[in-house]
Amino acid sequence: MAALTAVSAYINIPIGPVPITMQTFFVLLSGAVLGGRWGAGSQIVYVCLGLAGIPVFAGGMTGPAVVLSPTFGYLVGFVLCAFLTGSYLDRFTRSSIPHIVVGMLLGHVAIFGCGLLYLYAYFNFYAGVETTWPATLAVGLIPFLPFGLVKLVLAVSVTRTLSKYVRIECP
Repeated sequence: MAALTAVSAYINIPIGPVPITMQTFFVLLSGAVLGGRWGAGSQIVYVCLGLAGIPVFAGGMTGPAVVLSPTFGYLVGFVLCAFLTGSYLDRFTRSSIPHIVVGMLLGHVAIFGCGLLYLYAYFNFYAGVETTWPATLAVGLIPFLPFGLVKLVLAVSVTRTLSKYVRIECP
């Protein structure tokens, strides 16, 4: 899943400091398919590869300098998303659409929660751009909601379909 997350970083729409990518689709799937621990582990591998200098992040960003970029909070959120989504679904059947939706909504909250907190701190304390929470939401959340909904529907559909044909059990 780390490889799919990396490849999907290059499918992006640059709309400001945080691009729209297909990464969240694969992050959600990593938790849903691999479970909480393994899903989070796959995303830790992804983040570590990028921090080590392999160009796996959106826009070709790489190395430790990514920590000082506006997108780093979202990367941290990827790990938490996979863990929360997978841990929630580990308690339920992966063929239940309502359970899959709730698990993936928890994951989205993790991504946007970490991303928005970091983005706000980045602007106000590192970039020297005094900003408000509404402005941060306008840049780091609102543009992503329609695309996030589409990716959520796709990820739910893929998870449900996989659960019909492949036995997904996570330790």
